[in-house]
Amino acid sequence: MEHQFKSNKLQVKVTSATHPDGMIRTFNNVCAQPDDEQIKTFVDGIVALTGETVVSITLVNAALIANN
Repeated sequence: MEHQFKSNKLQVKVTSATHPDGMIRTFNNVCAQPDDEQIKTFVDGIVALTGETVVSITLVNAALIANN
């Protein structure tokens, strides 16, 4: 079987005074194989811009699978 990268999205659950129960921010079109440092740098930027606290991070991968 052949696997072909289709897309990635990063879901970041954050809390703040405005959203004490949490809110999920979704970022589409993430690179094919982000490493931990890339994800950390990206999330650090979100925290710096919004002042929110990160609760969890989920990376969702989509691949096209062909049976040759």
